Amino acid sequence: MRALPIVLALSLAGPAAAQPRLGLGLARDAQAAADAQAARNRDIAVTNEMAALQARLQAEQAVSSLQAQRNTPVLPTVALGPKATPPVIDVSKLVSIPDATLARSNAAVRAASENRR
Repeated sequence: MRALPIVLALSLAGPAAAQPRLGLGLARDAQAAADAQAARNRDIAVTNEMAALQARLQAEQAVSSLQAQRNTPVLPTVALGPKATPPVIDVSKLVSIPDATLARSNAAVRAASENRR
């Protein structure tokens, strides 16, 4: 009767005892390296996704800015009544240049344009 528990214990412990301790350490190290690589890959993927989202946001802002610049503002129109008289402009208040001054300026411009070196 005592032999049965001992044989049972040895049969269950056999596969675990067959594995070398060095192999377990290497497997743990390999698993840790794989986990670290997976974490780095996840970080890179998140960074790339954030960069893509930021670029898309900047593009959308640029497009909306261009659309806002394209829209011409609506200028208010002055609606005159059907019997309204047109406004009177006093031409005496407008700037005027004497004819003699204009003739001198015109002659100087023509002389300068003919004087080619």
